[in-house]
Amino acid sequence: MARRTKQEAEQTRKDILQATLDMFCEKGYTRTTLDDIASRIGLTKGAVYWYFRNKPDILKALIVEDFETTRAELQALIPSPQSLDDLKQYFMFLARRVDTDANFRKFLYFLMLQMEWSAGLINSFYDLIEELRRHQTATIENALLAAQKSGKIVSSLDVGKMAYTIHSMWYGLLLNSLQKDTSMQDAVRFSFDFIINALTNRKD
Repeated sequence: MARRTKQEAEQTRKDILQATLDMFCEKGYTRTTLDDIASRIGLTKGAVYWYFRNKPDILKALIVEDFETTRAELQALIPSPQSLDDLKQYFMFLARRVDTDANFRKFLYFLMLQMEWSAGLINSFYDLIEELRRHQTATIENALLAAQKSGKIVSSLDVGKMAYTIHSMWYGLLLNSLQKDTSMQDAVRFSFDFIINALTNRKD
């Protein structure tokens, strides 16, 4: 019985997160209230408070859970990208999720194109967002360093600048795909083939 209660509590938490994402997309972050969220899934506002303190707390949970889920799936597929091909597969996996996982795409669309980021919210989420950015940048840097060490790319390459460039490219491709509802996989495949060709054919 206790185990079932724990499972039900976890399901309720998931229901709150899903209802919140749906409401944020429909009404916007600012206009959505905890009453709206509770009403959507037949709970009282007090029940929502039992899981989350406020809207920023729910938004943080949405971001963290999405990141943890994605990282776990990538860890199973590509534990540690060690080559340019690994790096391409890393981003192709993310691109497939964007193209095929409607809820993931919905979440990204909200976060990047709908969310009303006030100065206060940006400040309160700065450390979390920086942590996520640094994690992806570090993944890119590690793959480039491994490729450099193996002689696949030139030793003179500034890995830090290239990692920043690739991360910025990914962000731009993602934003364009979300805005225009185009295939992320096609964009990533073309862009990474171009980068890999340029890096592997460059001379010192």
